[in-house]
Amino acid sequence: MPTPIRSPRTATVLTTCLAAAAGLALTLGPGPAAGARPVVPDPEGAELIGFASLPADTFVPGSERSGSFTTNAGVPFGGQPVQGFSGIHALGGGDYLVMSDNGFGAKANSQDFQLRVHRITPDPTTGTIAVRTGGFVLSDPDARVAFPLWRDGACSTAASAGTLPAGYTCPARDRILTGWDFDLESMQVGSDGTFWFGEEFGPFLLHTDARGRLLEAPVPTPGVRSPSNVTLAPGEQANLANSKGFEGMAISPNGHHLYPMLEGPTAEDVAAGRASDLRIFEVRTGQGRRATAFTGAQWRYRLDSPAHAIGDLIAINKHQFLAIERDNGSGPTAVFKRIFLLDSRDRDKDGYVDKRLLVDLMKLPNPEGLGGFGTTFTFPYVTIEDVDILDEETIAVLNDNNYPATGGRGVGVKDVNEFLRIRLDAPLDVDERLLP
Repeated sequence: MPTPIRSPRTATVLTTCLAAAAGLALTLGPGPAAGARPVVPDPEGAELIGFASLPADTFVPGSERSGSFTTNAGVPFGGQPVQGFSGIHALGGGDYLVMSDNGFGAKANSQDFQLRVHRITPDPTTGTIAVRTGGFVLSDPDARVAFPLWRDGACSTAASAGTLPAGYTCPARDRILTGWDFDLESMQVGSDGTFWFGEEFGPFLLHTDARGRLLEAPVPTPGVRSPSNVTLAPGEQANLANSKGFEGMAISPNGHHLYPMLEGPTAEDVAAGRASDLRIFEVRTGQGRRATAFTGAQWRYRLDSPAHAIGDLIAINKHQFLAIERDNGSGPTAVFKRIFLLDSRDRDKDGYVDKRLLVDLMKLPNPEGLGGFGTTFTFPYVTIEDVDILDEETIAVLNDNNYPATGGRGVGVKDVNEFLRIRLDAPLDVDERLLP
């Protein structure tokens, strides 16, 4: 069974097996029907059945300039790039909500990047992706965030210190959230229509309404802090590397729990010889008058290599999940980009959620030669951070193009956002509440 770790309820959390943990065992709603055929995936049986891409140089119409704090050529950019997809939510009818991450890769260079959710429509018949109206920027109009935001105090402080780049002036104080404030990496939509975002600077969880306005103060992760966490007390040591926070986050079919997953190991796990271990937390979602809160339950996922990272985590049913695991290679150095089927019941009793290869994105059959890539498709981007279930046999996968990064499809070629529609070789036991 998965080993309980750092839980304040060690007497009740995961004591015998996940299925008997009395409400803590990823009780996500109805699981597979009794006697249902177990999924035994054949990675070579999956097929690419849809492909579309969005040009790298795509910007939000009429948006503010960005990139002023980066060292990229041609900055500042004329607008806010539609880039870096790190979260996805299928709406049905061919539309998706996609979440951009913190901007240009770090807190120190993303001050003028506004955190945003976009609405897109991939069209596999033309191979293009349209950016629609209906997205939103994240904001904190009710001052839920206790520390200074870039667009409400922090920029003025930098201006007084003379550290702003030439030509940049502070925007009006409007409490729009930026990549200096938070690094969003995962997103889920609740049954009540509100949104949850997992981020990496804290790591924190953010809860917003359908227009991106914070409903609660950022929810800290018990016992976990990154060096970018602004709440670190003097002398307090971080125990999680930068950019290793909540890269993936599943939600239960009934919307009552979230399952955010760290991208990297904690310092305690590394010291204990568990450098390949990632923690999955259980969080009670804030609905009505309840506040979002960590329950104390945790599970372990083991990477194939400590040099790997995860890109996303989503639920399938009561016990099963999909996870993206990838190496840090890009283009010719990309080797390991895979989607695994997970089972929280730990059938082999090794203390970890079970994992089984479902799709190998580096050798995906492409019988129709979609995208002009030949009969075997490879997805050689450094970060692949989006997966969603469209029906029991079909999933969607997208990459984070780390704009304006290059090299995934050729030396000096700007990476684009690519949308893949993949048909699996065997149906998943999907809880219908998780479908578009």
